[in-house]
Amino acid sequence: MKNALYLAWKSLLWHRGRSVTILLSLAITIWLPVTVRLVLDQFRHEISERANATPLVLGAKGSRIDLALHALYFDTLPPADTTMAEVESINHLSPTNVAAIAIPLYVRYRTQSRPGIEGSVIVGTSPEYFEFRRLNIADGQMAALPGECVVGCNVAMRMQLHPGDSILSAPRNAFNLAGDYPLKMKIVGVLTQSHSPDDDAVFTDVRTTWIIDGIGHGHQELNTQTDSQLLLKNSTETRSVTANASVLPYTEITADNIDSFHFHGDPASFPLTAIIVVPETNKARTQILGRYSSSQATAQCLKPPEVIDELLSIVFRIEQLAWVCSIAAGIVTCLLLGLVVNLSMRLRAAEMQTMFRLGCSHMTIAKLHSSEIVLLLCAASVLAGAAALLTLRFPASVLRSLLF
Repeated sequence: MKNALYLAWKSLLWHRGRSVTILLSLAITIWLPVTVRLVLDQFRHEISERANATPLVLGAKGSRIDLALHALYFDTLPPADTTMAEVESINHLSPTNVAAIAIPLYVRYRTQSRPGIEGSVIVGTSPEYFEFRRLNIADGQMAALPGECVVGCNVAMRMQLHPGDSILSAPRNAFNLAGDYPLKMKIVGVLTQSHSPDDDAVFTDVRTTWIIDGIGHGHQELNTQTDSQLLLKNSTETRSVTANASVLPYTEITADNIDSFHFHGDPASFPLTAIIVVPETNKARTQILGRYSSSQATAQCLKPPEVIDELLSIVFRIEQLAWVCSIAAGIVTCLLLGLVVNLSMRLRAAEMQTMFRLGCSHMTIAKLHSSEIVLLLCAASVLAGAAALLTLRFPASVLRSLLF
């Protein structure tokens, strides 16, 4: 058998064009089903792990899948906003022995892009989120004041950011001059790597995102010494000044102007895109679900694992389709391989006849052809395995972006 393998190896090297074509065909046929299985298993594990760690998600009525993906991965936007009143409603359950923590999320903005670098999502939340997700600071400190933010490790690495740097928010509509103004946020910390979507986000206080949204803002302090270009009217008799349209809201919150920032309206009506609810007991979990299960409820409360299971059922159908395509491709490849081997045997009939006359038995000639096929299958398996491992380097977020 050793001699047959040596002769088969030399034959494959001599007919290298044919050998490479067969090798690539076999490698692709093996790579497709193996990669589909490995990638979908990785996707299933990562998406289920984060969902299982999130007890309940509260948000406006609409698509359950969009709300769950938004609260877990910040990927999609819910159809509508909920309000801070729902957070207060959950927190007010504590006096009735229904202990639960409501973590607000307001995710509607991104940071401004840089040449070749896409902006990152801005997550407005509360300090409880970091404790809930077990996020720690690798460098710097946690954000404590409006206008401060902490960045995920991937954001810091991609944009070369460090504590003390600044980052700008991107307006939702760059052509709307009367819309929201970009806010220059000060980076006070960088989070440790968590191998989750938190690594690709910029976290700030929910009040900061409301300032970006225009709900809260600050104004320049006006007096008689203010630049005349900013004044519409300056009365020395009444010692009053009137500003013109040149006085715009601040785009940066500093120690000098932080006291001038204020919010308009009832805080209970301020918008949120989602709320993560963490009940401390099963009783609290059941009562909260029952509270929002009625048709009169102003919001919906869902269990992320159940929603993700619905999502994975779609993935299973895609996996079945991929397996059917892989089986069909395998059959076609086997037929083509059989055709190539048959044609090769006919073309090499004179060669095989010479070997037979030199003393090789029919069994040895059969071993020679089998050795060529075994060598091609082994090389194709190694190549397909290497390609599958390289494919697994892509995170599950890439697959989510392709599927949803």
